[in-house]
Amino acid sequence: MSGPARAPDVRFAHDAEAQPAGRQTLTMLDACGRCVGSLVFRVCHPCGCGYIDSVAVATHWQGQGLGRHALHTALATAEGHTWSTSRQSAEGRRFFAAMADETETAFPPGGAPCPHMTGRAEALAPTGARAPLSPRNRLLPKADTKR
Repeated sequence: MSGPARAPDVRFAHDAEAQPAGRQTLTMLDACGRCVGSLVFRVCHPCGCGYIDSVAVATHWQGQGLGRHALHTALATAEGHTWSTSRQSAEGRRFFAAMADETETAFPPGGAPCPHMTGRAEALAPTGARAPLSPRNRLLPKADTKR
């Protein structure tokens, strides 16, 4: 994949639910702190799977490697896991096809999240075992989109 037209001045903020297999959001912020995109995903380590809920980048920020960087960041949280995505738009199909070639990871559309991600596994957990929802926020290093 070729590099971006220009190096964007973007930071990634990572918010994650404290519960296992909870939603994680990578928010792309411009130099002024405005949201220019996001990637929402979930990872279940017991089941060895990851699920991409959504990826979006503002039109004028597209083509600069932001979605690519966000997806690489998500994949790094669960190396060796299998991945699937929500239903994909035509644009999403092109993006995930390119990312599948680059990462050697399949991203089949319309995959079902595991029971831990949907909450169906809660019935199997002992009472009080769920962690409360308290996001942890951290700012990730500036996007390196020149890979």
